[in-house]
Amino acid sequence: MRDKVKIRWITNAAFEVHACGQVVLTDPCLCQSTYKGINGNSFDQVDHVLVSHLHWDHITELPVIEKKHHPNIFTGALGADLLATWLDCNTSFIYPMFPDQELDMGAVKIKMFYNRHANVNSVKSKQAGKCESYDFMAQYPGLDKLQSMGGMEMCSYLMTFENGFRILFWGGNIAQNQISHLRGLKPDVAFMQYSKQGAEALTELANAIQPGVLIPHHHDLKIPLHDQRTVDKLELLKQTYKGKLICPENGQWLEF
Repeated sequence: MRDKVKIRWITNAAFEVHACGQVVLTDPCLCQSTYKGINGNSFDQVDHVLVSHLHWDHITELPVIEKKHHPNIFTGALGADLLATWLDCNTSFIYPMFPDQELDMGAVKIKMFYNRHANVNSVKSKQAGKCESYDFMAQYPGLDKLQSMGGMEMCSYLMTFENGFRILFWGGNIAQNQISHLRGLKPDVAFMQYSKQGAEALTELANAIQPGVLIPHHHDLKIPLHDQRTVDKLELLKQTYKGKLICPENGQWLEF
């Protein structure tokens, strides 16, 4: 019998996965989301952190988590040194990832897929300045310097645990290369970004990937989960996607 896998969607793109004695976090931006129930000190164990890209809304709690747990941090190769410099951490804990590279970490294998954040809508020289409009950025000195790399490099990841359970953590912009490259992947669970993506486009990608369960994310960063706009957005996805879809509450545990 396969060991149980526990997953909770916390907020935005942050998930916590417990499997085979390992704890994996994705994109730990917690306190700056509309959900305030969990912060960087809320975790008893963190072994691995998967960073999709270096925009502020994916890494704000990473310094606290890094200092407390010293996890392995997986990030794109281009921005790895920028992230290590901002964290000022031991670089042996940073794993620069290249497209289609897979690292065997024992109880879990981590594979990176190339993606793009193609809707940045500003030139490189203006991207750091965008952060100045957020009052909370004073809490994260130097984070603005990572902003342009966040638009240039983005990673999706496949986690394969030693019990055979496979989880895809996907985010970015839907394009033909995503549909072609991920077609037929068939993970047990797929965490799939649902922010600026339309329901039909996300459905097309999900139908190509064929996950056992689809869990959307990144739809509550600026609009609370129970705001009618978010409710309507999720309802549209439920009507469009015919596979198994779970839309959890913030912080809700799921067991597989």
